[in-house]
Amino acid sequence: MSILLQATLLGLLGAYCHLDWAVGSLYLNRPIVLAPLVGLILGDVEQGLYLGATLEALFLGSVTIGTYISPDAGISSILASAFVINSGLDTQAALLLAVPIAVLATSIQNVLWAFYSFTSKIADNYAEKGNEKGIYAVMWIEGGLNALLKFLMVFLAWIFGSEQVVAIIGMIPDVILDGMTKAGTVLPAIGLAMLATTMMNKKNWIYLLLGYIGAAYLKLPTIALALIGMIIVLTKFDFSDFKNVLSGNAVSQGGKEIDDNDF
Repeated sequence: MSILLQATLLGLLGAYCHLDWAVGSLYLNRPIVLAPLVGLILGDVEQGLYLGATLEALFLGSVTIGTYISPDAGISSILASAFVINSGLDTQAALLLAVPIAVLATSIQNVLWAFYSFTSKIADNYAEKGNEKGIYAVMWIEGGLNALLKFLMVFLAWIFGSEQVVAIIGMIPDVILDGMTKAGTVLPAIGLAMLATTMMNKKNWIYLLLGYIGAAYLKLPTIALALIGMIIVLTKFDFSDFKNVLSGNAVSQGGKEIDDNDF
């Protein structure tokens, strides 16, 4: 496969990183999905699977909330996986590349989004006039530019940056690479901890402790812990009102709505 075709296919993956939000947030723009596809394009699916699992753990707690824009996990996973597969480095090298690429991609994206402060005013003017087609046009333009930007970031980086990135990695002393690799192995734990903080409350912390004991002291594999978790969920929680939840009706007792929010 030619470099140009590889760059085009990788660029289309980059464009999809934005388009995923436009089709209902399917979360197919995550590293665990994108990295294996990169491996398929570059002819090493097995390495892509390893990279996907490694990078997904790294970015697991990276979530855009409110005005906080998280580092671009999609573009980062595509480029980090592609560079690592192309250079023949191990999966830990992806951790070394992923974070700076993610921060840089987000910074470039923010420049474009700053421009949208002007186009959004145009959409507001259309809204005041009741011009729906004008609003749709602005939204399509903004979405198209987002997808085009992500395509170009990946496309140009692969065309012009692959050899340079590999050369830069080769110039880094082994002691620094080893240190960065060891530090990178801690990052997935930080991501998991960040994710756990969004779910922890006074009622379910005991299950986290149970999982820790099972993994650290009983040496249970991940599948066994997942099965134990499923058993706890099925026996502990009542799903009789599940249909009410799906239909949007609040679950209540005695005419009062139940509030299980412990935060």
